[in-house]
Amino acid sequence: MTAPARRLAAGAALLAFLLAGAALRLHRVREAPPGPWIDEALALRAARIASATSAPLLGTSPLQPPDAGFVNSWVTNLSLHGLSAIDRAAGGGIASVRAMSVLPALVLLAGIAALAAAAAAGRPFPLLLAAFLGGTSSWLLVTGRWGWNAVATSAVVVLAAALALLAASRRSAPLGAAAGALAGLAGWGYVAAWAILPLPPALWLLGRHRERRAATGGAGDAAAFRRVATAGLVACGLVLAPLAAHYAAHPGRALARTRELSAARDGTKSALPGLARNAAAYARLFTFGGDPNERHGDPGRPVLPLAVTGLALVGVAAGLRRGGPERFLAATAGLFLLASLLAVEEAANAYRAVHAAPFLVVLAALGAERLVGLADGRRRPATAAVVMVVAVAGLTDAAAFLRWLASPRLEGAFGGPERALADAIRDDLGVRGPADVVLAPAAARNAFVVDALLTRPGSGRPAIRLADGLGSLRYRPSRDLLLAESAASARPVPAGSLAVATGGALPGFPGWRLLRVPAGAAAAAAAASLGALPLLPAPGRGGLLVVEEGLYTFSSRGGLEARLDGGVLFGEARPAGSLTVRLSPGRHEVRTRLLRPGAVLRVTGPDGFVLPAP
Repeated sequence: MTAPARRLAAGAALLAFLLAGAALRLHRVREAPPGPWIDEALALRAARIASATSAPLLGTSPLQPPDAGFVNSWVTNLSLHGLSAIDRAAGGGIASVRAMSVLPALVLLAGIAALAAAAAAGRPFPLLLAAFLGGTSSWLLVTGRWGWNAVATSAVVVLAAALALLAASRRSAPLGAAAGALAGLAGWGYVAAWAILPLPPALWLLGRHRERRAATGGAGDAAAFRRVATAGLVACGLVLAPLAAHYAAHPGRALARTRELSAARDGTKSALPGLARNAAAYARLFTFGGDPNERHGDPGRPVLPLAVTGLALVGVAAGLRRGGPERFLAATAGLFLLASLLAVEEAANAYRAVHAAPFLVVLAALGAERLVGLADGRRRPATAAVVMVVAVAGLTDAAAFLRWLASPRLEGAFGGPERALADAIRDDLGVRGPADVVLAPAAARNAFVVDALLTRPGSGRPAIRLADGLGSLRYRPSRDLLLAESAASARPVPAGSLAVATGGALPGFPGWRLLRVPAGAAAAAAAASLGALPLLPAPGRGGLLVVEEGLYTFSSRGGLEARLDGGVLFGEARPAGSLTVRLSPGRHEVRTRLLRPGAVLRVTGPDGFVLPAP
């Protein structure tokens, strides 16, 4: 076969592997998993609020809503605005939920091919193996269905690494700057990407070291490498600078997640045993057992096939002995795995370590090439044997992903019942016309999942209301209600109501039933609670915008003075508790004064959700 024919065949094979990997990422994309993971729903809600309120790009927002009462993760507004753009393009519902993970997963697949091409320097054998393994990896495929922030961040990191290898080989400072800028951009994503931030300064130090030790004949090459590393370090620092300044002003936001996960969170004495347990757990994750969390894949399978892990170790050994791209890939994967070890776990967490997966896959491809090279005069049978092993490993891994998609256990691991409820609500609205949606807390394991599936892109307001039955409504309905309550509820059905649907039953969870209640019956049920309180008119000034008349509950855990339209809500005599008032639409003046650091005032609106702090 001529050289052009070989290149054409290699290109066709690469395209086929990438298309197959894309097909796996899109297979049953709307149906499996059956519903969203809770953090997907929270991220989508946070993105819509950030878009509706024009949150500044150079800031962060809590992933958990105010209703949660705690915040263990702050997400950059840059990430949220990106999610909002995807949400608008997808059109909302489960399509938005899937797009926010699957689209980055497709970019990551292309990035793996780019990284392998840069590492292989045009050699087709490792490039094709890496594209095949990256396309069929169940570790990457599973995470690519719901891992939104981690997947997008991983795609940016992999593209940065590909550009860094290309810049090093060509001694190109502009490419080095582009690689550094992408590395800095990754710091705006999932916090696990912070693990690679030591790389740009380490490469710069390596460049300085090479330049000092270079002989006269190689000094120019060492100086060029140092210029590339300098460009990357400067670009990375410039991109990270605004985020660093923000976190310097809000150190609690920077450390919220890492402090919660740190192996030393219970004291330095417990850190060493915790690290030892983590090391054993992650060794098991890569050898004979998987992650016990159903969302993370098959609990009975290692995250990588044993053959792929073995080939990756060959690649690591080659990098340690000979240097080159393998050493860079091994260092990057090692930083991600080390960061995973530093987080306290009851078992190894495949999701937290998934950033290492693309680099391990490419290392496995390079290790396979090194292994074939050891065969000397028997390269052809050695190549055939390696290809057979890789093919079997990749195909069995892809089959494991397809089995995971069909697992009935995913109904409970993800928001299957909540998605079924949202679908039933949407179907009824389409058939019988508009209605308010009221959700009793017992009807869903998490109301935010239902809300995220029903809220339209660009809207910062919830699509549902929370109330424990008609007697707990906090506003006066003007149209029919779609009332979702527990399927085990013994409350009598209001006269004239229509039973729409039931479903969502799981072991330990009774499921839901959906009723359409006529507007008159709903308004009559709400009249008593509304009429018991006087209506406070809006003075026309102040920071609390009331959109609709209804009941608003102000609550404090103590330590502040609060006034509403001049009247005292909380103070020295009544420092804590809650108070419900009926407010008219318009702007109401709320003034607070802290009596104790950390005190907060929370306001719950007529829809049952906590409003942003006034």
